[in-house]
Amino acid sequence: MGDHAPSESERESDGPAFQPVFENRVRFAETDQQGIVFYGEYFTFQDEAVSAFFRGLGYGYDDMLEDGWQIHVVNTELNYRAGAEFEDVIVNELRVADIGTASLEYEYRATRKHDDEILADGTVTQVAVDLETEEPTRIPDEFRDAVAAFQGGLESDE
Repeated sequence: MGDHAPSESERESDGPAFQPVFENRVRFAETDQQGIVFYGEYFTFQDEAVSAFFRGLGYGYDDMLEDGWQIHVVNTELNYRAGAEFEDVIVNELRVADIGTASLEYEYRATRKHDDEILADGTVTQVAVDLETEEPTRIPDEFRDAVAAFQGGLESDE
């Protein structure tokens, strides 16, 4: 961790641009005995990035419920690249990398604000579920359109 500075190709891949969705300043309570952010905290940051992304879309959890569906996390992965310390400001970025009929895959990235170093990156996979049947359901076009508008494009498996 931290020995390898990512190349430009590692920082940017094909597809829509990452969207900076929120910043957080590292609190003392988020650090471990080594003085860096405890690895588990990045899962919380990643989850908050998804919520902030929805707010940025203007199509949040309440809108999903009103439209008769919700979203369930089925997988999440994180890679740790470098350590963040107390008082560092972390920029949390997200993009929908792929959208299928009933599933979405987000790519997440956390960078240190003052030097743009990637601290962690990973993915979150979610499945759309019908509120009544609790079965997978098609992601509504309104949500797809909001994602495409917010991030400047959309990769789709449909």
